Amino acid sequence: MNTQKYIEILRCPHCTREEKGVLTEIKHDWLGCSDCGRQYPIVAGIPVMLPEEGDKWHGIAVADLPTISEHDRFVSAAS
Repeated sequence: MNTQKYIEILRCPHCTREEKGVLTEIKHDWLGCSDCGRQYPIVAGIPVMLPEEGDKWHGIAVADLPTISEHDRFVSAAS
């Protein structure tokens, strides 16, 4: 599935109760919520839409978001 299809069907899990939670592609392999600013990586073609994942990247500048290969190393090191 391409990123546009994800944007059409997915919503931010943090915002869906109070806001629309509309997502946009903010960087290659990253989706961002236009309501709360949380950011979600797309790993192996699958968006990681867990609330704790969005919390982890909330407030990080788009330019500072890791590439997905860097993200995978970050997650492995934290485990």
